[in-house]
Amino acid sequence: MLTNSDCTFYEKGSYVKHFVSGVYWNDIRGQTVSKNGVQISDSVTIYLYSDEYIPKPGDIALKGSTDFEFDASSQQSESESMKLFRAAFPDFAVVKSVNNCMFGGLPHIEIVAR
Repeated sequence: MLTNSDCTFYEKGSYVKHFVSGVYWNDIRGQTVSKNGVQISDSVTIYLYSDEYIPKPGDIALKGSTDFEFDASSQQSESESMKLFRAAFPDFAVVKSVNNCMFGGLPHIEIVAR
């Protein structure tokens, strides 16, 4: 079991915060030059070793822990909160796929985010 970080997830829509400790965070940055121009292919792979919270596609993933709370009391303040979040944490990622492998010798959940 490899661990190198902690992780904070925000649920899509409700922005409820979930903190998960002891995860493996692999940040892959890359780009390819082709005839059509430069294509950015950044992705993050996260391995969770606990099923306390299983993220869903669309959730926001952030490396480490944070005290940031979204203000979801109204639609306008929600967009203001997102602007503040983007300014404070430009390296956040959005979960694209979740593969639940909580079985066998090394149970884990594999998350791919961009």
